[in-house]
Amino acid sequence: MDLRLLEHQAVALFLHVVRAGGFFVAVPLFGRQRDTAFLRLMLSLSMGCVFWWVSRGNVPAPSGVLMFGTFAVREAFVGLVIGFAIGLMLQFLVASGEIIANEMGFAMARSMNPESGIDSSVMSQLFQLIGFLLILHYDLHHDALRVLEETYRACPVGASFDLEPVYNGLRVLITGSIVIALEYAFPILGVMLLLTVGMVLLGRAVPQLNLMEFSFAARVLLALGAATWFLADGTPFLLDSFRFFLDGATTLFVAR
Repeated sequence: MDLRLLEHQAVALFLHVVRAGGFFVAVPLFGRQRDTAFLRLMLSLSMGCVFWWVSRGNVPAPSGVLMFGTFAVREAFVGLVIGFAIGLMLQFLVASGEIIANEMGFAMARSMNPESGIDSSVMSQLFQLIGFLLILHYDLHHDALRVLEETYRACPVGASFDLEPVYNGLRVLITGSIVIALEYAFPILGVMLLLTVGMVLLGRAVPQLNLMEFSFAARVLLALGAATWFLADGTPFLLDSFRFFLDGATTLFVAR
Protein backbone atom coordinates (compact mmCIF):
# COMPACT_ATOMS: atom_id res chain seq x y z
CA MET A 1 0.00 0.00 0.00
CA ASP A 2 1.38 3.39 -0.96
CA LEU A 3 1.08 5.57 2.12
CA ARG A 4 1.62 8.68 0.02
CA LEU A 5 -2.01 8.37 -1.09
CA LEU A 6 -3.02 9.29 2.47
CA GLU A 7 -0.84 12.37 2.60
CA HIS A 8 -3.57 14.82 1.57
CA GLN A 9 -6.02 13.36 4.08
CA ALA A 10 -3.46 13.48 6.89
CA VAL A 11 -2.69 17.13 6.19
CA ALA A 12 -6.41 17.98 6.13
CA LEU A 13 -7.02 16.14 9.40
CA PHE A 14 -4.14 17.91 11.13
CA LEU A 15 -5.27 21.35 9.98
CA HIS A 16 -8.84 20.67 11.12
CA VAL A 17 -7.53 19.78 14.56
CA VAL A 18 -5.32 22.88 14.66
CA ARG A 19 -8.28 25.18 13.94
CA ALA A 20 -10.38 23.48 16.60
CA GLY A 21 -7.45 23.68 19.04
CA GLY A 22 -7.10 27.42 18.52
CA PHE A 23 -10.82 27.81 19.14
CA PHE A 24 -10.79 25.90 22.44
CA VAL A 25 -7.71 27.78 23.61
CA ALA A 26 -9.37 31.19 23.18
CA VAL A 27 -13.03 30.59 24.01
CA PRO A 28 -13.76 30.78 27.76
CA LEU A 29 -16.88 28.60 27.73
CA PHE A 30 -14.94 25.34 28.12
CA GLY A 31 -12.35 26.50 30.66
CA ARG A 32 -9.02 28.25 30.36
CA GLN A 33 -7.06 26.94 33.34
CA ARG A 34 -4.49 24.17 33.49
CA ASP A 35 -6.92 21.68 35.01
CA THR A 36 -9.06 21.76 31.86
CA ALA A 37 -6.15 21.57 29.40
CA PHE A 38 -6.48 17.82 28.84
CA LEU A 39 -10.24 18.04 28.35
CA ARG A 40 -9.84 20.86 25.84
CA LEU A 41 -7.18 18.85 24.04
CA MET A 42 -9.57 15.92 23.76
CA LEU A 43 -12.32 18.25 22.55
CA SER A 44 -9.99 19.68 19.93
CA LEU A 45 -9.04 16.23 18.67
CA SER A 46 -12.59 14.89 18.65
CA MET A 47 -14.22 17.97 17.09
CA GLY A 48 -11.43 18.33 14.54
CA CYS A 49 -11.84 14.70 13.50
CA VAL A 50 -15.62 15.07 13.25
CA PHE A 51 -15.42 18.19 11.09
CA TRP A 52 -12.73 16.60 8.93
CA TRP A 53 -14.90 13.53 8.39
CA VAL A 54 -17.95 15.63 7.55
CA SER A 55 -16.13 17.98 5.18
CA ARG A 56 -14.45 15.17 3.20
CA GLY A 57 -12.15 17.71 1.62
CA ASN A 58 -8.56 17.25 0.58
CA VAL A 59 -5.86 19.82 1.21
CA PRO A 60 -2.96 19.97 -1.20
CA ALA A 61 0.19 18.76 0.50
CA PRO A 62 2.55 21.68 1.20
CA SER A 63 5.79 21.76 -0.73
CA GLY A 64 7.93 22.19 2.36
CA VAL A 65 8.05 22.57 6.12
CA LEU A 66 7.75 26.35 5.90
CA MET A 67 4.59 26.13 3.81
CA PHE A 68 3.16 23.52 6.15
CA GLY A 69 3.85 25.77 9.14
CA THR A 70 2.18 28.67 7.34
CA PHE A 71 -0.95 26.57 6.83
CA ALA A 72 -0.97 25.58 10.50
CA VAL A 73 -0.53 29.17 11.71
CA ARG A 74 -3.35 30.34 9.45
CA GLU A 75 -5.74 27.71 10.80
CA ALA A 76 -4.74 28.48 14.40
CA PHE A 77 -5.40 32.16 13.70
CA VAL A 78 -8.91 31.36 12.47
CA GLY A 79 -9.67 29.35 15.59
CA LEU A 80 -8.23 31.97 17.95
CA VAL A 81 -10.20 34.80 16.34
CA ILE A 82 -13.47 32.85 16.46
CA GLY A 83 -12.84 31.93 20.10
CA PHE A 84 -12.04 35.53 20.99
CA ALA A 85 -15.19 36.79 19.27
CA ILE A 86 -17.39 34.32 21.14
CA GLY A 87 -15.56 35.11 24.39
CA LEU A 88 -16.95 38.65 24.16
CA MET A 89 -20.25 37.11 25.27
CA LEU A 90 -18.83 37.12 28.79
CA GLN A 91 -16.40 40.02 28.58
CA PHE A 92 -19.14 42.61 28.33
CA LEU A 93 -20.59 41.25 31.58
CA VAL A 94 -17.17 41.57 33.21
CA ALA A 95 -16.93 45.19 32.03
CA SER A 96 -20.44 45.92 33.29
CA GLY A 97 -19.57 44.43 36.68
CA GLU A 98 -16.44 46.57 36.92
CA ILE A 99 -18.47 49.73 36.22
CA ILE A 100 -21.05 48.87 38.87
CA ALA A 101 -18.40 47.81 41.39
CA ASN A 102 -16.69 51.17 41.03
CA GLU A 103 -19.98 52.96 41.72
CA MET A 104 -20.69 50.72 44.73
CA GLY A 105 -17.29 51.35 46.28
CA PHE A 106 -16.15 47.79 45.58
CA ALA A 107 -13.35 48.76 43.21
CA MET A 108 -10.75 47.61 45.76
CA ALA A 109 -12.66 44.46 46.74
CA ARG A 110 -10.98 42.11 44.32
CA SER A 111 -10.30 38.39 44.40
CA MET A 112 -8.82 35.76 42.13
CA ASN A 113 -11.19 34.75 39.37
CA PRO A 114 -11.10 30.94 39.13
CA GLU A 115 -12.17 31.05 35.47
CA SER A 116 -9.51 33.39 34.12
CA GLY A 117 -6.84 33.16 36.81
CA ILE A 118 -6.60 36.96 37.24
CA ASP A 119 -7.99 39.20 39.94
CA SER A 120 -11.26 41.00 39.31
CA SER A 121 -14.01 42.66 41.30
CA VAL A 122 -16.64 40.57 43.00
CA MET A 123 -19.43 42.13 40.95
CA SER A 124 -17.76 41.26 37.65
CA GLN A 125 -17.34 37.68 38.85
CA LEU A 126 -21.00 37.59 39.87
CA PHE A 127 -22.15 38.85 36.47
CA GLN A 128 -19.80 36.46 34.70
CA LEU A 129 -21.19 33.55 36.70
CA ILE A 130 -24.73 34.60 35.78
CA GLY A 131 -23.66 34.69 32.14
CA PHE A 132 -22.20 31.19 32.37
CA LEU A 133 -25.40 29.84 33.89
CA LEU A 134 -27.56 31.46 31.21
CA ILE A 135 -25.35 30.10 28.45
CA LEU A 136 -25.52 26.59 29.86
CA HIS A 137 -29.26 26.83 30.57
CA TYR A 138 -30.13 27.88 27.04
CA ASP A 139 -27.54 25.55 25.40
CA LEU A 140 -25.68 28.44 23.82
CA HIS A 141 -22.41 26.55 24.22
CA HIS A 142 -23.77 24.22 21.55
CA ASP A 143 -24.36 27.23 19.33
CA ALA A 144 -20.71 28.20 19.89
CA LEU A 145 -19.68 24.82 18.49
CA ARG A 146 -22.03 25.39 15.55
CA VAL A 147 -20.24 28.67 14.87
CA LEU A 148 -16.96 26.76 14.71
CA GLU A 149 -18.57 24.22 12.38
CA GLU A 150 -19.85 27.03 10.15
CA THR A 151 -16.33 28.40 9.69
CA TYR A 152 -15.30 25.10 8.08
CA ARG A 153 -18.01 25.69 5.47
CA ALA A 154 -17.54 29.44 4.96
CA CYS A 155 -13.75 29.20 4.94
CA PRO A 156 -12.62 25.62 4.22
CA VAL A 157 -9.34 24.39 5.62
CA GLY A 158 -6.49 25.37 3.35
CA ALA A 159 -8.44 28.17 1.65
CA SER A 160 -7.27 31.77 1.85
CA PHE A 161 -9.41 34.57 3.26
CA ASP A 162 -9.47 38.36 3.38
CA LEU A 163 -8.30 40.09 6.55
CA GLU A 164 -10.39 43.22 6.02
CA PRO A 165 -13.76 41.57 6.86
CA VAL A 166 -12.14 40.00 9.90
CA TYR A 167 -10.85 43.38 11.11
CA ASN A 168 -14.16 45.12 10.46
CA GLY A 169 -16.13 42.35 12.13
CA LEU A 170 -13.96 42.35 15.24
CA ARG A 171 -14.20 46.13 15.44
CA VAL A 172 -18.00 45.93 15.36
CA LEU A 173 -18.06 43.19 18.01
CA ILE A 174 -15.65 44.98 20.36
CA THR A 175 -17.52 48.27 20.00
CA GLY A 176 -20.79 46.44 20.57
CA SER A 177 -19.45 44.81 23.73
CA ILE A 178 -18.62 48.23 25.21
CA VAL A 179 -22.03 49.64 24.29
CA ILE A 180 -23.88 46.59 25.67
CA ALA A 181 -21.88 46.72 28.91
CA LEU A 182 -22.91 50.34 29.44
CA GLU A 183 -26.53 49.60 28.54
CA TYR A 184 -26.71 46.72 31.01
CA ALA A 185 -25.10 48.75 33.80
CA PHE A 186 -27.10 51.91 33.14
CA PRO A 187 -30.28 50.98 35.14
CA ILE A 188 -28.23 50.13 38.22
CA LEU A 189 -26.17 53.28 37.80
CA GLY A 190 -29.42 55.26 37.61
CA VAL A 191 -30.61 53.78 40.89
CA MET A 192 -27.27 54.58 42.50
CA LEU A 193 -27.50 58.15 41.23
CA LEU A 194 -30.93 58.54 42.84
CA LEU A 195 -29.49 57.25 46.11
CA THR A 196 -26.64 59.75 45.92
CA VAL A 197 -29.06 62.62 45.33
CA GLY A 198 -31.21 61.43 48.22
CA MET A 199 -28.18 61.26 50.51
CA VAL A 200 -27.12 64.77 49.55
CA LEU A 201 -30.60 66.17 50.20
CA LEU A 202 -30.83 64.29 53.48
CA GLY A 203 -27.46 65.64 54.57
CA ARG A 204 -28.55 69.20 53.77
CA ALA A 205 -31.86 68.76 55.57
CA VAL A 206 -30.40 67.10 58.67
CA PRO A 207 -26.81 68.31 59.12
CA GLN A 208 -26.48 66.48 62.44
CA LEU A 209 -26.97 63.12 60.73
CA ASN A 210 -23.73 61.22 60.13
CA LEU A 211 -24.27 59.77 56.68
CA MET A 212 -20.94 57.95 56.70
CA GLU A 213 -22.32 55.42 59.19
CA PHE A 214 -24.83 53.86 56.83
CA SER A 215 -24.27 55.35 53.35
CA PHE A 216 -21.77 52.68 52.27
CA ALA A 217 -23.99 49.82 53.47
CA ALA A 218 -26.99 51.44 51.79
CA ARG A 219 -25.13 51.70 48.47
CA VAL A 220 -24.05 48.06 48.61
CA LEU A 221 -27.50 46.76 49.53
CA LEU A 222 -29.25 48.92 46.96
CA ALA A 223 -26.84 47.94 44.19
CA LEU A 224 -27.21 44.23 44.96
CA GLY A 225 -30.96 44.56 45.18
CA ALA A 226 -31.13 46.45 41.89
CA ALA A 227 -28.87 43.90 40.17
CA THR A 228 -31.13 41.09 41.40
CA TRP A 229 -34.27 42.97 40.38
CA PHE A 230 -32.99 43.74 36.89
CA LEU A 231 -31.69 40.21 36.35
CA ALA A 232 -35.09 38.73 35.49
CA ASP A 233 -36.09 41.66 33.29
CA GLY A 234 -32.65 41.79 31.72
CA THR A 235 -32.49 38.12 30.70
CA PRO A 236 -34.04 38.71 27.22
CA PHE A 237 -31.58 41.56 26.73
CA LEU A 238 -28.68 39.27 27.66
CA LEU A 239 -29.89 36.53 25.31
CA ASP A 240 -30.16 39.02 22.45
CA SER A 241 -26.63 40.21 23.26
CA PHE A 242 -25.33 36.64 23.21
CA ARG A 243 -26.95 36.10 19.81
CA PHE A 244 -25.32 39.29 18.54
CA PHE A 245 -21.85 37.93 19.28
CA LEU A 246 -22.63 34.46 17.95
CA ASP A 247 -23.99 35.85 14.68
CA GLY A 248 -21.07 38.26 14.38
CA ALA A 249 -18.52 35.50 14.89
CA THR A 250 -20.19 33.40 12.19
CA THR A 251 -19.67 36.03 9.51
CA LEU A 252 -16.03 36.86 10.23
CA PHE A 253 -14.35 34.50 7.79
CA VAL A 254 -15.36 34.09 4.16
CA ALA A 255 -13.16 32.33 1.67
CA ARG A 256 -11.96 34.22 -1.37
